[in-house]
Amino acid sequence: MNTYLHIVIASGLRQVFTYLPASDQSPLPAIGCRVLVSFGRSQRVGLVVAHSDVCDLPTDKLKAVLETLDSTPLLPDPLWQLGNWAANYYQHPTGDALLHLLPVRLRQGHNNQLISRYWQRVDTSPELGRAPKQAQIWQQLQTLPEIFGEHLLASINLAAKDLKPLLEKGLIGLTQPPQLTPAANLQTQPLQLNDEQQAVYNRISKQSHQFACHLLQGITGSGKTEVYLQLIEHCLKQGQRALILVPEIGLTHQLLARLQQRFNNPLLALHSGLTDQQRLHAWQQSRLGQGDIILGTRSAIFTPIPNLGLIIVDEEHDQAFKQQEGFRYHARDVAIKRAYDANIPILLGSATPSLESLDNSRRQRYQLHKLNHRAGGASQQSYEIIDLRQQPVTAGISERLSKIMHQQLQAGHQVLLMLNRRGFAPSLQCQACGQTVTCPACDTSMTLHKFPARLHCHHCDHRQAISYSCSYCQASQMRPLGSGTERIEEELQRQFPAYPVHRIDRDTTRNKGSLTGMLEQIHQGQPCILIGTQMLAKGHHFPHVTAAVIVDADSSLFCSDFRAPERLAQLIIQTSGRAGRASLPGTAYIQTYQAEHPVITSLTQQGYNAFAELELQHRQASLLPPFAYMALFLVQARQEQAAYSLLTWLQQQISQPELAASTQALQHFGPMPATMPKRANQFRVQLQLQHPSRTHLQHLCRHLCWLLEQHPDSKKLRWSLDIDPQELG
Repeated sequence: MNTYLHIVIASGLRQVFTYLPASDQSPLPAIGCRVLVSFGRSQRVGLVVAHSDVCDLPTDKLKAVLETLDSTPLLPDPLWQLGNWAANYYQHPTGDALLHLLPVRLRQGHNNQLISRYWQRVDTSPELGRAPKQAQIWQQLQTLPEIFGEHLLASINLAAKDLKPLLEKGLIGLTQPPQLTPAANLQTQPLQLNDEQQAVYNRISKQSHQFACHLLQGITGSGKTEVYLQLIEHCLKQGQRALILVPEIGLTHQLLARLQQRFNNPLLALHSGLTDQQRLHAWQQSRLGQGDIILGTRSAIFTPIPNLGLIIVDEEHDQAFKQQEGFRYHARDVAIKRAYDANIPILLGSATPSLESLDNSRRQRYQLHKLNHRAGGASQQSYEIIDLRQQPVTAGISERLSKIMHQQLQAGHQVLLMLNRRGFAPSLQCQACGQTVTCPACDTSMTLHKFPARLHCHHCDHRQAISYSCSYCQASQMRPLGSGTERIEEELQRQFPAYPVHRIDRDTTRNKGSLTGMLEQIHQGQPCILIGTQMLAKGHHFPHVTAAVIVDADSSLFCSDFRAPERLAQLIIQTSGRAGRASLPGTAYIQTYQAEHPVITSLTQQGYNAFAELELQHRQASLLPPFAYMALFLVQARQEQAAYSLLTWLQQQISQPELAASTQALQHFGPMPATMPKRANQFRVQLQLQHPSRTHLQHLCRHLCWLLEQHPDSKKLRWSLDIDPQELG
């Protein structure tokens, strides 16, 4: 009797493929093992999902597996089940979803054999006075455990070759990987918790061996991180490991430093700043239990961690936790499911929780904890609205703001400005005819950059040279329109030549170590100006900043996305929270032409909770999330009519009698243009579905996906489904 292998492949197809075992009589690959198979004209890596002794297809039509790549499954069963759940919930092809759980190198078919060197510090106080470079490397190694692996060197910007001089001098030696049981090995003693922090710690630590979703709402500077650290210590004392998720790579450096300062336990970091090989090593180390604390960005939620006892999601409100392309999962929500399956607590932390999380706490699905006072005696920042009406503004800097900055800098303080637009200017406009330079592939203006000089589309990455002659009327009157971080940096350098200006955005932090270098300069405490995008407003501790400025609060006030007010409120509160975090009082300044807008007034006068309550009332009246569930079908095509035709056909299927039970309370909008109707030469059309029942919406979407796959045009066009979308196209 033949045995058949059911295999999934990252092909974008929602089906399981059947193969025969390899012809060399090798052992049958277990469920969860990788195999190499012929697929069309290529060879692909697949995962075995089932064995069977029956098959509807003729055996002579089936291909045999070319090679079995693993002797045992790569993923533990709970993680395998989590991947299947996520594929099912987010309506994503199982093969693409399950292979997404593996590091890139394993998806490519590379060997899973662990090839990593380990070193141990031998000398405790070497004499390296005449070798400053080696002394610097030695100092960097002091932040790592006594036995450290190659994967940890990347976290301190070192490579194995850098250790050769120390190895030759016998200061370090090669050794075997440590076999450690989690335990709390502290390098420094915990800080004394205040009464609020202690109450939160006590309530959460008492539930350490059962599932509970805790929401920690702490104002900026209230000491949430210290609560995290002490809960991690409690987890380690129980012989368990901890996973911490942060929304962006920029936050891993600061938190990793805090963890290394506090714990002498093996730490692992997983983020996009590592090479594929470094990420594979860290993943392998975690799988083998050689990391007690794992810190990572979105995809780290799928890391295998033996004896996991605690999950922490920092800045839980951040939209970066939602994958926007391909496998569109939300790492926060998957983390809650993982904690539930493992019967362990999960802690969601934020100064500005998402409205969904606040609503879940109101419904008592989450346990809400609050930190209402800043730690260490720091006072909460005050607010001042700078009304830009009837006031001179130069490159985004008002006359009033310029005076404030002069006062703060002369007093020896630091000033932070946040503008969520990188580049020199959002567009280049002809002053003669009013035309702006648009991207030839997208429905958007080209952003002007000066260093290096170019016009750059931030959506499709198209770049072109700057021409100051208008292509429409040929007039030589092209001028920058609006301000980006580059333009404000230039203006600040002109107005404040005596003070350094640090610009922190995606352009200036591309190179390895650049962000760390800038942060080190800022933390020296000298008066300076910080200008950057929202990455500057998240989680950073700047004790010398006394003024935090939202340069343009108006850009999100009239956006068509219903989440825009929530995001603006979170950005204002997060940016404002960078001021006055130490002994110096701080003030947040908001530049706006809409000084009486209810979002701004409710935030500055009553705080985030008052704003959130008002916004939740609006959402409930409009039957928007979290009071309804949403799904978004998006079709992309070279011909706009083709996209409309496919979605119009899909919209018509909703009225089928067999779907009546699922569509009774359904609202649907479209087909209609996406927020950006054209991107990268593809027209984008969407169909938005809303339903008060998640179960009914899931059933409907599953059936519509099945219908779409049967439609002949669906194979010619790109289409996707986003469950719980965070952006409307």
